[in-house]
Order: sequence, then C-alpha cells, then structure tokens
Amino acid sequence: MSEFEFISVFVSIVLAFAMAELLMAWGRLIREHNRVHKPSFFIGWTIWLLLLMCFHYLGIWEFQAVDFELVGQLVLLLLPPIILVLLTFVLAPERTRGKAIDLEEHYFSIRHWLFSLAILFFVAGTIADMMLPDFGETWISRISLRLIIVITLGLLMVSRNRILHYGVLTFNVGWLILGSIFQEVRAL
Repeated sequence: MSEFEFISVFVSIVLAFAMAELLMAWGRLIREHNRVHKPSFFIGWTIWLLLLMCFHYLGIWEFQAVDFELVGQLVLLLLPPIILVLLTFVLAPERTRGKAIDLEEHYFSIRHWLFSLAILFFVAGTIADMMLPDFGETWISRISLRLIIVITLGLLMVSRNRILHYGVLTFNVGWLILGSIFQEVRAL
C-alpha cells in the first residue's frame, strides 16, 4: 500500500463519518416528519454539504503527487474533512421528544457556527492545496471562486435576511450541481 493510498483511506473514513451523520439526521427528521416545520434551509444546506463532500473527496486524488514527509502535511489534508464532520453536527438539530422542530429557527440560531466552520473549511482546503506541485500555476482559479463563496458565507453569518440566505443557498447549490454535470473527474 502506497503512502497516498493509506492517507486516502484515512480521509475516506472521516468523510464517510460526516456523510453518515448527515444521512442519520435526515432519517431522524423523516421519521419525525409530523413535527418538522420549515425544512427548506436544512434541505438546501444538507444537499450543499453532500455535494461538497463528493467534490472534496474527488479533489483528494490530486494529492497523489505530494510526497508526504511530515505529520503536518497529513494534518493539513485531514483538517477539511474533519471540519465537514463538525458542520454536519452543527447543522443537524438536537432530538426533541414530542416537541415541534422548527428547522428555520434552528438554522438561524446556528448560522454563526455553521458559516464560521464553512469558511474555515475553504481556508483550510486552500492551505492544503498549497502542498500541490501545480499550485503556483493554478492558484488564481483555485482561490477566485472560494473567495466569492467565503465572502457570501460571511454575509450570512451576520444577516437574518431570508432572501439573502435563499439567494446564497441557491447560488451555492446551483454551482455545485452545474459543476457535477460539467466538470470532469481528474487524476483518477
């Protein structure tokens, strides 16, 4: 087993844990559907997270070209998936026995944590990308869209404007869906 294969298995386990937690939250809410109110933000951001996990997983393949010599390099590669796990824990509401679950109110109450972690995910991913041999030639394309996303997520941290939240959510999910339709899988 090569060092990249070993590391990719480790990253896969962390991402699988994040995906499982998100799907379990969906399962709990589906079972309690009679008590769930205003689920649109939850549905949208969980779709965004699932797509983001898939894109991130495919992006790991670029790291085959990296010679991992330091523990810090492994930590940099593991940090974004760990943040995705934390995002799923933040987004999923707590279990309430017999009480109504207002997912929109939950969303607005956790938005500071949610978007702080999402911004941290993009920053950590960019720092990890600096290990890639072609980062010097590709940094503009890697950073430009991330910068737009980070700025819009920062706006969501401080705003309760539903239209702004829906607009940014629609842009983010739409961008990932378009990317999943048209972007080729590279380096597999």
